Amino acid sequence: MAIQLVKVKSVWSRQFKRTVYSCIIANLLGDSEPEIIGCSFSAEMKAFDLKGNEVFLTEFSSNITTFKIASISQENRIELISGAIDGNIYVMDSKGNPIWSTNLKVPIICMETGDLLGDNREEIIVGLENQQLIGLDNEGNRFIELKAPEPIVDCAIGNFSDEFVGKIYLLLKSGSVLNIDNEGNSELVYQSKNQPTSLGLCNFYDQTLMIIGHNTGLLEIINSDKENVGGYNLGSKINCLDTYTIEAGYEKVILLVTASKDKIILLKLEKGKLKEIIEDTEPQEPEPKVTTTEEIRPEPSMLEPSKAEVDSQTVRVLRGGQIEGGEYVFKIKVINNGKYNITDVNIYIHSYPEESLILSRIDGHSESPPDRAKFSKISKGGGFVSPSFIFKPNKDCIRGTIHSFINFINEEDQIETINVEPHDIRMICGLLKPKIVSNEEFENLTNDLLTFKRNDEEFTIPSGAEELYHKLSSLLKTKNFAIIDAKSQEIEGKFFGTIKGFAEGSFNKRSVGLKLTLKGNQNEQESVLKVNIFAEDEDMTPSIMSEFENAVNPQCCPECEDNLPLELVRKLVKGLTIYCESCGSKLLEIDGDIKAEKDDLQ
Repeated sequence: MAIQLVKVKSVWSRQFKRTVYSCIIANLLGDSEPEIIGCSFSAEMKAFDLKGNEVFLTEFSSNITTFKIASISQENRIELISGAIDGNIYVMDSKGNPIWSTNLKVPIICMETGDLLGDNREEIIVGLENQQLIGLDNEGNRFIELKAPEPIVDCAIGNFSDEFVGKIYLLLKSGSVLNIDNEGNSELVYQSKNQPTSLGLCNFYDQTLMIIGHNTGLLEIINSDKENVGGYNLGSKINCLDTYTIEAGYEKVILLVTASKDKIILLKLEKGKLKEIIEDTEPQEPEPKVTTTEEIRPEPSMLEPSKAEVDSQTVRVLRGGQIEGGEYVFKIKVINNGKYNITDVNIYIHSYPEESLILSRIDGHSESPPDRAKFSKISKGGGFVSPSFIFKPNKDCIRGTIHSFINFINEEDQIETINVEPHDIRMICGLLKPKIVSNEEFENLTNDLLTFKRNDEEFTIPSGAEELYHKLSSLLKTKNFAIIDAKSQEIEGKFFGTIKGFAEGSFNKRSVGLKLTLKGNQNEQESVLKVNIFAEDEDMTPSIMSEFENAVNPQCCPECEDNLPLELVRKLVKGLTIYCESCGSKLLEIDGDIKAEKDDLQ
């Protein structure tokens, strides 16, 4: 007997500004080929064609946790489906107009679409943070609802094997894959090892494959006989995956897109070698089946997190913040790694820089006061909540500290309080607006210094000068500066570059000019960067200088590769443990290298 092995081939990879949390392959534009689409924590959605060319870039709410393209309300129509951290499911047409929505009131972990009712339209299944699996029909009505025995990691829809009871597949935290039908009957299909993060199904010629992504970066490929027929290692945690099959006559192309850190990677599945195996003639014990939702019970070992998953603290708290759409979003994530649920969880904002920010609301808590988020409980074994506190800036420069704390009832019916580590803000570029002036006007405004104050600093950067030049050209745009002029030249083995940018504040309309001058020897990984800031408002200068110093700072998080703020780097150098504000990784310095222990802040 022989089994067909699967060969995985890398096609291309593309980078985002921050960690990618959702990726799909779908025909969004309705043309002859699908697009590869990724959503990242920089509030952007990018789409690429099959050759890796960028098709479009648009803003995308960071409140969204998962995204799909399917035909839900009408057959053969392109519709956009999204699930959000506040429990909302939105179904929209291709232009973004709402068709219907429903609020499940619990953060959405995963979502998949497929024809489960045999009506030639696709239904929606979602996995929730409270371990519930919900099925929604074409109008948003529930047709299935069950509670999984442990936290849900991902879900998929397909026909993995005729032996199994239904089309719904659920990946759980322990690595168990359950198969579930529309009545809630279920059975264990597969038990994966390590720490699984994502699940997908695809048709591979004459068989169906199950693809499981892992925290280690490994892609595990399983056939319907539960045999491992292929794999691929991306080297770092796989955040999500999706598959797509293109058929043209007798030819078939099977594509797989994955997200790892701030990249999406397009892979192609091809036939590998045929592997001869010897059949085991010994009789096998049949696997037990569970026939009703209420009877789904995990084995005792499933309820106990492994030692690697248990943090030294039973309840862990992470926090971070950034400008999104003109607002400052401050997020706190509370993770319960204990063996018992915690209840009556309250998250409070104690103080913040009121001279530059107004606390307006909490996403998903419309009836709560803006300084407190309340949750009835957080489930044991890794359950979490992650509310976003929304601040409205009323000045161009945000400086200060957010102090917050949480309290809850523990398993001994006692109140526990945890003080959240203070969150320092020193930000301005997110509130600037590009302002176009001519090169001559730029020189006149910044040379006479009648209304502008000048500040200069020089940095030595361990990066090639030409590489740094291109990085800074892109950086100015992301920092909301209009590029007034950009020049570079090579002279006798040296690279020289100058970039000028101009912007104005959103509130006081005061202008700021920026001149970046850099030089360095070619083929050497060291450059000298001089930053000149010309600002009408002197308060702008320290924040802008700090943001650009952080942006070219070579110290970055080994998990998400985002730059670490200088104040965190200084703590690291002193031997203190820090947390990456972008992805929540626990960072420490060992023998001069930055090491990460992962705790996602999503």
